[in-house]
Amino acid sequence: MTQIILHYSISALAISQLLFMGLSYLVHYRTQTLGRLVAFYSFSLMSYIFLVMPVMQSAPIFVQQIFRALAISAPFFLWLVSRHLFTDESKIPQWAWAVLLAYIILRLIGSSIISTGGELDDLWFAVFMYLPQTVMLTFAAHAIYLAIRHFSNDLVEPRRRLRVPFVVAMGLIVAVIVASGFLYFLPGIVRIFYFSVIFLCVLFFNIVIFRLHKDSPQLVRGSEVRTPVNVSNFQTRSDKALFQRLQEAMEMDQLYSKIGLTIKDLADALNMQEYMLRRFINKKLHYRNFNQFLNEYRIKKATRRMLEPAEQAAQISTIALDVGYASLSSFNKSFKELHGVTPSVFRSQLIRTNQDEETPLRQSL
Repeated sequence: MTQIILHYSISALAISQLLFMGLSYLVHYRTQTLGRLVAFYSFSLMSYIFLVMPVMQSAPIFVQQIFRALAISAPFFLWLVSRHLFTDESKIPQWAWAVLLAYIILRLIGSSIISTGGELDDLWFAVFMYLPQTVMLTFAAHAIYLAIRHFSNDLVEPRRRLRVPFVVAMGLIVAVIVASGFLYFLPGIVRIFYFSVIFLCVLFFNIVIFRLHKDSPQLVRGSEVRTPVNVSNFQTRSDKALFQRLQEAMEMDQLYSKIGLTIKDLADALNMQEYMLRRFINKKLHYRNFNQFLNEYRIKKATRRMLEPAEQAAQISTIALDVGYASLSSFNKSFKELHGVTPSVFRSQLIRTNQDEETPLRQSL
């Protein structure tokens, strides 16, 4: 009896924190993609808690399956939150939805067979139970990886301060969910421990978010269309001087062409502190990450080279390396984000346009 009371008490505490987190983002940022994703993530975690409550054991199978589908979606929504928040990528790839649907179906089939008294041999148990859990673990691990990987290039200071708490709190929560899926036979006292971890992690994360509340618009806003900036946009002499130094380093010295250039390298070249340069590029030039800042210079230079008749025979990979990209794939991705097509398609369209323009001239001759 005591264990059941403790179970419900800890569950209620965890649900209260998740409900607070989900409703806060849904009310204040419902028009923003990130706000809706955080709300979905919160509600999926709540579904996990409801699913393993003792009262749910007597619920109809279809009700259990609804909560189960929502619960096992939590790592996926965490991945979407991390991707949108820490990489500034708002577009969700179609393959991700297909993977989500596939592992939910597998997991529901397996749980239905087991709950109705059926048995699964080792192979089918792995397919219906362990495979979905592994996919969930992969989504969760990649979400944590994204939060860590882009830390050094992040120019939004509130978001930089959020990365470590996000990794610690959300990593522990998802670890609990995935572990409970692999070790579903654990006794009730262990599940109470799981709920305690979820409650403490969400409480910790809510406190961090509360402290960053005044900076929340910088976290949840979507991608913006940047307008060109020139020296006349700056009011103070120091900002004008720094902008001119930065333009000289990037356009005349072409520091962007250095492969692996970091913001620390650029700050050292300008003989200034890194945090000041980071703040200037974010606040005054309106870039959210350093790669975005570099890519604009690199892609513009690559585009100019591809437009030159003398460069039409140059390999695209050579151009990519010359402007500072370590791989052709990263160059292709950045080029497509700016122009909407890959470099090879851009070049072929350019050649076709030039040929069409030359045809009337040849006919007149």
